[in-house]
Amino acid sequence: MLTIDDLKKHLNIDHNEDDAYIEELILVAKDAVETYINKPLSDCTDAEGNLKPAIRHACRLLVGTWYANRESVVFASPAELPDGVVALLMPLRRFVTPEK
Repeated sequence: MLTIDDLKKHLNIDHNEDDAYIEELILVAKDAVETYINKPLSDCTDAEGNLKPAIRHACRLLVGTWYANRESVVFASPAELPDGVVALLMPLRRFVTPEK
């Protein structure tokens, strides 16, 4: 679905020193997206098992943000979840009505 090579290309990384860290960020991004859209990523694939482009790109944006900002506070420019991620995922989000 998402590969280390895809993310390294997105991040313009040409070394292997951070591969394990990037792989972990990919897993965290997938978990964050599943939580946000309130459904498993397996429900967001085509017939070949590929993730929808919006989800792949949202994961790339999350990994890129977390890779560049490795601490919870960035003093130079505080920011929330990138607007692009919300815009990509909002149409896929499942809203569940609470049971009465």
